[in-house]
Amino acid sequence: MLNLMDKHAVIRLKKEGHSNRSLEKMLGINRKTIGKYWNDYLKDMSQLETGDCDLREIQEKIAAPPKYDVSKRQYRKYTEAMDEFLDDILASEKKKDA
Repeated sequence: MLNLMDKHAVIRLKKEGHSNRSLEKMLGINRKTIGKYWNDYLKDMSQLETGDCDLREIQEKIAAPPKYDVSKRQYRKYTEAMDEFLDDILASEKKKDA
């Protein structure tokens, strides 16, 4: 999950002329996410230039942390297969510690 600092780093580095792919390598963020943040920023800035909306509203939108839509996520039932998978992970972690 990305935070506000990641969003602002993307915007700052894009202003400096970095490509989406170079930012993907530098920040470890998917380039589609980078493009989304940049396009949202450009849209907000164009609204400011045309005067279509309130300055304060746009500033709050730009400075807001990323939002995620969780309404379409499906619940997963905890199964025996998941339990075995987690047991295997815990066993391998114990081997690493030993």
